[in-house]
Amino acid sequence: MRKSRKSSLLPIALLVCLACSSYGLKKTDYGRSADSQPVSGLRLAAIMAEGKLGSSALNRPTGIAVDFQGNIFISDTGNDRVVKCDEKGRFVDEIGGFGSGMGEFNRPTYIASDNGLNLYVVDAQNKRIQRLDRNLNFISAIEIQGDGDFAGLGLPEGIALTPSGEIVVSDIEGDLLVQLSGFLEYKTTYGGFGEMEGELRDPLGVFVDRNGDLYVADSRNDRVAVFDQFGNFLRSLGEKVLNDPAGVTVGRDGSVYVANTDDNSLVVLGPQGDLIAEYGKSEQGMMGLSQPTDLEFGPQGELFLVDSGNHRIVVFEVMR
Repeated sequence: MRKSRKSSLLPIALLVCLACSSYGLKKTDYGRSADSQPVSGLRLAAIMAEGKLGSSALNRPTGIAVDFQGNIFISDTGNDRVVKCDEKGRFVDEIGGFGSGMGEFNRPTYIASDNGLNLYVVDAQNKRIQRLDRNLNFISAIEIQGDGDFAGLGLPEGIALTPSGEIVVSDIEGDLLVQLSGFLEYKTTYGGFGEMEGELRDPLGVFVDRNGDLYVADSRNDRVAVFDQFGNFLRSLGEKVLNDPAGVTVGRDGSVYVANTDDNSLVVLGPQGDLIAEYGKSEQGMMGLSQPTDLEFGPQGELFLVDSGNHRIVVFEVMR
């Protein structure tokens, strides 16, 4: 059974847009100087993907990736498929269905994109990663073999790509982070079960920043753990705020955005872990969140959040 814990909620201004196909954001080139300014809060800009997308509505989605053109890729876990939407949230295509064949999934979880050319989808129960092109055509299946003390993937969950083209996968069965080389071969692991500084308990979503530092939602330790590119533990963030976090991403200014799952909220932390803002926990109805799992920035600086328990995607504008 998941645990729950109470924490304070900072008030945040809201702007609700129900027309999900035409939400309005101030257009910025994410990565320019404006996006390096400190965050002051979040504003709700849109709600997407609530209706039928292709063959069905979303069912407990987990992961999200957004390419340089704004196309949105969602791992629709409950339907064992991956869905592609355009920048307005309109359905484009899908791939999947339950199974272990090429382009079939058994509980797809998190998803990553390399500059919008390839998608890497964690096919959890099949213990593999599926590589797709940006049009959702199957390319290959990556099955990570054991080596030495590493017996192979137990139950993979999160995935991220490093600036050098390597892949990092979180494995909740082994409480490990598994790193693959640019040739998609096993390289090393770090983490391990426990509550000490560099140990993990059920690691979920992972993110690698521009410097190669890796952030992992260390869910059962109620924190974000940060490692350098060599697997050395650097620091913990959010230990007094987070409650079973599932997803994490980092803004250009170093602010850390966390899908705080058991508190049904989105948390923004400063680079050193200070609480900047929190949205969702006290909201009800349409504006409330339920079991958020993953989040990613779009090309205009908008923040997409997988609101898993509500079977939808919520879009925020970052206020500076």
